[in-house]
Amino acid sequence: MSAEVWMDEKKLTDTNLVIKEIEKYSMKWFTSIGFLWWDISIHPWIFEILNSAKNNNFKEISVITNAMVFDDHDKALKLIKSWVTRVNISIHSYKSKVEDYLTQVNWWLLRKLKAIDNFNDLHNKGILKSALAINIVLNWKNYKDIIETCIYFYKEKNIYDMRLNFIWPRYFTSKKDREDLFLKYSDFLSYIKKLIYLSLKLNIRITFDSIPACIFYKIDNKNYKKLVSKFLWESFDKIEEISNINKNLVFDWKKQKKDDLKVKFESCNKCIYNKVCEWVRKEYVEKCWSVEFIAIKNEKWIT
Repeated sequence: MSAEVWMDEKKLTDTNLVIKEIEKYSMKWFTSIGFLWWDISIHPWIFEILNSAKNNNFKEISVITNAMVFDDHDKALKLIKSWVTRVNISIHSYKSKVEDYLTQVNWWLLRKLKAIDNFNDLHNKGILKSALAINIVLNWKNYKDIIETCIYFYKEKNIYDMRLNFIWPRYFTSKKDREDLFLKYSDFLSYIKKLIYLSLKLNIRITFDSIPACIFYKIDNKNYKKLVSKFLWESFDKIEEISNINKNLVFDWKKQKKDDLKVKFESCNKCIYNKVCEWVRKEYVEKCWSVEFIAIKNEKWIT
């Protein structure tokens, strides 16, 4: 079983609270744990936290990170020697102008690329158990270059696992953000087809988050059902519980997304994917309403 420890992005999470949470999941027989949201890589007691996970017999320890501190090879090595088995780097473009704009940090792309090189080196030497993966947040600034971005990370950085997360409007901090970054499904539709082709051609893993079934349906492919199971909805994701330490909350992440963070339309009840689709983020619907969505009533034409 897998759990995620969710640390608040606005304040430092107390180390003792994190360690108590690790011990709690160990007692509940969880064998996999991950750290997300607030970047654990800059926590002053990161290695104590990771060693606690190791000492509590977790077999899989994953870290999602912006990776800037790991342009230092020694720090990257120390992270992996702390029993981290999987690293997922948040990076959104291969162009400095775009990455630095999105992160609001100059020269961040160069440091992230160096970190990727370091983790690849550790994986090639057998020190890092799992191959490196990257997370890309799709938005208006980077979606037109997404094919080139994926090809770059595959060819130049040997990345075979790419997670594309459709931008979440909840975290726009200003009117300018909304104007510069908001992306519609209909704008991105043609790129979905190209990314699927790219994944199959190069044999790389590309998966999508926060895209409902009916948007995928519009790509009009006779093998649609197989494509859904391969590319959509985190079917590989075995996270069963998330703990938000600073807010003292524990919740089922998949249930939280569907019940609290997303909505469905009346027509969704008629769709054959109603029980498995993750539906649509509330903030997206407030802006785009229901004009992009349809109910999939049958798939007789699928071979």
